[in-house]
Amino acid sequence: MGNNICGIDEEKKQNLQPESKVISTRTINQITIQIVQADIVEELVDVVVNCSHEPAWSYISKRDNNNKTNELLQQMKIGELIITNTENVNSVQIFHIRLPIYQDAKDLLQIFNAYKECLKQKGHKTISFTEQNTPNFQIPKQFHAEVLIRAILSAIQEEEVEFELIKFVSLDQLTLKYFAYELMKQLDELKIPELFKLRYQQFQNFLQNGEDTKQEVYLLSTGITTEIEGVVEQQ
Repeated sequence: MGNNICGIDEEKKQNLQPESKVISTRTINQITIQIVQADIVEELVDVVVNCSHEPAWSYISKRDNNNKTNELLQQMKIGELIITNTENVNSVQIFHIRLPIYQDAKDLLQIFNAYKECLKQKGHKTISFTEQNTPNFQIPKQFHAEVLIRAILSAIQEEEVEFELIKFVSLDQLTLKYFAYELMKQLDELKIPELFKLRYQQFQNFLQNGEDTKQEVYLLSTGITTEIEGVVEQQ
């Protein structure tokens, strides 16, 4: 296969769009995490993740245009993971997970667990995530950023990850700013192991109990909205 570390067919390589733009790259325990501005279906990776309330109608599924897979996805149950080979997407496989419609913080726990389930899968080196892309599944950007980055870092810390490269991919600049900021913030926490453990436990308590928790209030992505909007306003 030569330099084809992702195992992508040569025919698919010829259909790649112009080179993507890497916004941020960080490495932890020999695993690289990237925030990338690109179209996820054009990214050269082993796996793309299609997590949505309606995976059959997501942007990824529409671009893959696999009728047989689409019929299977329409029958998925909440929390179910289905792995399919791709037809028209520049990856080897798609990890499909059906999630609940986001209503409040408690729904974030299933999203967090879904991401960790994807990260535990074996047999591939590269994986890409993206923002939820169906109209009826709108997680606030800052919440989604914290949930995904904490899932990635906790899975790496627990030595459950065989992937060598993990990407978050989007074409939306504001979304990319949220994710790049969240990655930087959590890696700064990781420099102080006790702080990272404390924040992770607070995060877990919040996801499990939501607004019903009687412990110290945990604010997802504290301060991120103000800081990110400030950056946007200055541009």
